[in-house]
Amino acid sequence: MSQLSKHLADTIRISGPMSIAHYMRQVLTNPISGYYMKGDIFGTKGDFITSPEISQMFGELVGIWLITEWMRQGKPQKVRLVEFGPGRGTLMDDALRAISQFKEFASTIESVNLIEASPHMRRNQFNTLCDPNEQSSKPAYTSSTMYSNEKQPVLLDALSKQGPQIKWLDGIEELDDGIFTLVTAHEFFDAMPIHKFEKTEQGWRELMVDLDDSEDSAHNFRIILHPKPTSSSMAYTSHLLFSQCQVGDRIEVSPDSWVIANRIAGLLKRNGGSGLIIDYGGMTGGDTLRAIKSHQIVHPMSNPGTADLSADVDFEYIKDASKAEGVQTFGPITQSHFLHSLGIELRLKKLLENAADERRQKVLFSSYERLVDERAGGMGKVYKAFAISPYTSNNSVPVAFGVNP
Repeated sequence: MSQLSKHLADTIRISGPMSIAHYMRQVLTNPISGYYMKGDIFGTKGDFITSPEISQMFGELVGIWLITEWMRQGKPQKVRLVEFGPGRGTLMDDALRAISQFKEFASTIESVNLIEASPHMRRNQFNTLCDPNEQSSKPAYTSSTMYSNEKQPVLLDALSKQGPQIKWLDGIEELDDGIFTLVTAHEFFDAMPIHKFEKTEQGWRELMVDLDDSEDSAHNFRIILHPKPTSSSMAYTSHLLFSQCQVGDRIEVSPDSWVIANRIAGLLKRNGGSGLIIDYGGMTGGDTLRAIKSHQIVHPMSNPGTADLSADVDFEYIKDASKAEGVQTFGPITQSHFLHSLGIELRLKKLLENAADERRQKVLFSSYERLVDERAGGMGKVYKAFAISPYTSNNSVPVAFGVNP
């Protein structure tokens, strides 16, 4: 067994089966060997490819959307950008490049704040967003080893290639009030730990992670149904969203997602601004926990720490958490609708005109088709866009969210 597997197994032997939420948290962010704490996991050489890695058009259009929200809310003179789970920094790099063409808005950006736990990913983001060979970048570090067993300094801030200061944060609570804020979260909420519950004749019961010691098993752990109510099954299943569930139905609940969405909404209500969440998922219900390794679906209980764990985002739950702070929510709408509303076809046309050769043109068009594919399982249909913002005096609606297809 790996070091992480042994740690999980020892915990179960001592304390009994653990919640899927606790299992996910350990597998993804354990400082010893959590999945997000090690090497580069994105791209063709990693385990999966995200929309920003597919085409520059994605991040550029997110940048354009941020500009439209700044305009919609009166062009504030000071702006702060915030991104949750920035990956390699590709989305923000493309967004900042697009924003740099709009000098009036670009001049208002005081900082770009990246909420990132992994020291390794912070270094990747620095390499994407900053010029490592440029002295003016002046990266600052802390000696904190909270997230790392390598006893290495953790990146705190540096100057980006586009001009704004990049700041790395551990969480939203580190953001002060007093400045208009634009938030993005792309494929962030799908990695939030979930509790899983099943409706039985005796009421809701929690699905838990237990050891799998059977000789013929290929996995380290297995999922079992707890025979009695747990504190989580009693606390989280009483929500009105789950009142219509029938015996045999399963649901996934992410308390961490509720808390973060609620805090984003509160931040925006106090300071003005907007939040854009793009992720795969739908509305309440489902049984969607999955693991991905080398671009293939694998068993989520096998070799923990070597594969990404995720689950569909419950946008109804995110909406409920946001509205609890008294803000507006919009969507979810399909990624295809979002990108087309922001002019992805016009951007593609311009890129095709400037392409060096036919091979480059084919790559551009293929990337476009992949992002907006509305067939069953296609990214354009599976991925959704969801927006949060305070109420405005003119009751205006963010670009792309006027119609919910």
